[in-house]
Amino acid sequence: MYEAAFQAVAHLRSLGHTNLMYVGDIHVQRGFALRWHAFCQAMSEAGTTVDPHHHSISARKSRPDWLEELKEKLLLYKPTAIICGIDGEAAPVYRLCIELGLRIPEDLSFVAFLNEQPMHSPMPLFTRPLLPIRETGYRAADRMLWRMANPSLPFEHIRIQCDFFNGETTRKLE
Repeated sequence: MYEAAFQAVAHLRSLGHTNLMYVGDIHVQRGFALRWHAFCQAMSEAGTTVDPHHHSISARKSRPDWLEELKEKLLLYKPTAIICGIDGEAAPVYRLCIELGLRIPEDLSFVAFLNEQPMHSPMPLFTRPLLPIRETGYRAADRMLWRMANPSLPFEHIRIQCDFFNGETTRKLE
């Protein structure tokens, strides 16, 4: 997911967006926290400091009103683009933007980390990293077996690249 986050930031920045908002509960799984860290690192490498208070990263279980909090942040910070880092949060965030009268992509570009494009949905074709879920699973199983056979060797961190799909939810900032 690290590379996917870098690709999402790079895509939006190539379109002229600098005021990006990250949306996703970073407390549920380690992988979700890594996506946030990758977003922060990508923004830092692009010369932008990230203030966590400007993003929607709180624990959803302890904040069932997270969409209200997101609404306030959208109205206060007025991002030009959103990266939604969790598959299950893309639809509610998209609906909230529409309820606020934000046209996607005219008013707000939207990149979603989706496992797959929602079928039979009124939502547009999302701009998104094409996550190699099956391939990543095979690679993870292979690495676990290797680790069991070689417990004394150093740990590895692997970044798996993915393709990036430019859908209907992003556009060049004018």
